[in-house]
Amino acid sequence: MVKSRKIVCAAVLSAFAFAAVSAQEVSFENEVSTDIVNISITDDDTDSKFAGFENKTTAEYTSEKLDMGLVLKFSLTQEDDDSIRLGSDSYVDDYWVEFRPIEMLGIGFHKGQLLEGAFLPCLDDQQDAEIEAGNLRNDFGVFIRPVDGLVISAGFDFDSFFNKDDTDPLINAGAEYKYEEMFAVGAMFRNIVSDDRSIGVYASYTGLEGFTFNAGYTNNGEIEDFNVVGDFINAAVMFESDAFALNVDAAFSLDSDDNTTNDLYTAVLAGYQVNDALAVKLYGAFTTDFDNDDTWVFTVKPYVEYAINEHNAISGGVCVGISKPEKTISFPVSWVYTY
Repeated sequence: MVKSRKIVCAAVLSAFAFAAVSAQEVSFENEVSTDIVNISITDDDTDSKFAGFENKTTAEYTSEKLDMGLVLKFSLTQEDDDSIRLGSDSYVDDYWVEFRPIEMLGIGFHKGQLLEGAFLPCLDDQQDAEIEAGNLRNDFGVFIRPVDGLVISAGFDFDSFFNKDDTDPLINAGAEYKYEEMFAVGAMFRNIVSDDRSIGVYASYTGLEGFTFNAGYTNNGEIEDFNVVGDFINAAVMFESDAFALNVDAAFSLDSDDNTTNDLYTAVLAGYQVNDALAVKLYGAFTTDFDNDDTWVFTVKPYVEYAINEHNAISGGVCVGISKPEKTISFPVSWVYTY
């Protein structure tokens, strides 16, 4: 797995070097972020520690025949013994290449692309907080576009061939059809040859200007960061008008008998663009298991974003988490450079 990843990453880096010389369709983003300090408050004690920091670099190139990208991540965290250590998710976070030798055919590596109806907008900047069952792509896959608006995907994940714990190869297939600017429907089957397969069916309506409605059903799926596991339905509403934007999304579990997972996740993300440079936003999320009153968690994060110039933007705010055993406070700040 490590060797294959190094080969693919080397190919991506070489291709970027060529693209930087031969074309201008290259984008670059670097984000430095930290929560400054994590404060935990319980009935018995108050504890605080350095929140660590993360640097995430994303480079992407797109053209008629070739798309490719690379995401590098470096993080430092403070452990329970107060030592500062390199984050376990550092180094290569993602990479992708898709080559289209002819108009109807694409061949690619490792690209995450959610089906339209599986997208939950309030999860957009949350790590590991997506519906993986709605991911149309694979570590290696073939993408066929027989008619305008339709893509059919099939492939496999590298881990299933290099991880000795897996007895079955992780083979995936799916399809999505988009009709102009009106709607999209799609389905995804992941891990087809295993008894642990997941199935997702999703739809998205975009027929009204500034308004989007997504909905779907997932069988044996997961939203990792919010512990929604098994069978669940999802929905999302996105509305944008002039300077105001409002996103609302939710996932409701159909496996209510499982006391180890959440039955409900829901979140709101509202924003107002004060002027060309300044935006104020408010994020709030709630999760709970209806069978266990001790599992609910409420999170609220007001923050501001300020564009210093064309290439540099900063943001800062406060994040408060409230649950029955404890309250948490942190102060997320970030600096983003784009080119």
